[in-house]
Amino acid sequence: MKGRVQAGNYKRGLKLTWGIMMVVIYISVAYLLVFTPLFRGNIPAGIRITFGVIFTVYGILRGYRLWKE
Repeated sequence: MKGRVQAGNYKRGLKLTWGIMMVVIYISVAYLLVFTPLFRGNIPAGIRITFGVIFTVYGILRGYRLWKE
């Protein structure tokens, strides 16, 4: 029985770590799209800002769902 509890805690910890990493990645990509010159030459400003907003909102929603669990 103790092995199952440890395996469950391991899975929960892995899921939490993965979720936090994904939230950070989404918010970072949004920041890179909107505030840095990295994509300015390749992607028009309107599209960059739109995708930046989408990535930010999705990152916040994922963070909220992670917090709720």
